[in-house]
Amino acid sequence: LFSDALVERGRQAAAAGDCAVCHTAPGGVVNAGGLALETPFGVIYSTNLTPDEETGIGRWSYAAFARAMRHGISRDGRHLYPAFPYTAFAKIDEADMQALYAYLMAQPAVRNVVPQTRLAFPYAIRPIMAGWNALFHDPSPFVPDPARSAAWNRGAYLVEGLGHCGACHTPRNALG
Repeated sequence: LFSDALVERGRQAAAAGDCAVCHTAPGGVVNAGGLALETPFGVIYSTNLTPDEETGIGRWSYAAFARAMRHGISRDGRHLYPAFPYTAFAKIDEADMQALYAYLMAQPAVRNVVPQTRLAFPYAIRPIMAGWNALFHDPSPFVPDPARSAAWNRGAYLVEGLGHCGACHTPRNALG
């Protein structure tokens, strides 16, 4: 279905994004989800990124995957919480996004029902995320700086997009 070269590029993208760090529970299967992310708003459990059709992303089209990655909207239309760094992943270029999708879909499917996210009121009301996105999410793609070198721009692309460094290493306010 996907070429070996595309899957390999996706493997490299997944490594740069360190997907497994958040999407693997302690002692769990890689990318099968279930890691508890403790936040000031409650506990968010990471999702199953394997191509399992019941508990993972196996039924997700590329378009649904890209929308979740760039806009924080799930396949079923629910808003995702920004503990998932879609605010950074919006910067990922089309070639890397397609490769990442190919890589994830080429992995073994793992059936793993993850616990429900438990957030305090009003954070558990997902439609509120539309307002949060309007205030804090810029879905525009990465734009290279023509005054900088190719190496600098590659580094900036990795830091701002795939690597999502600012997702953990930027101070947050009361709204996250």
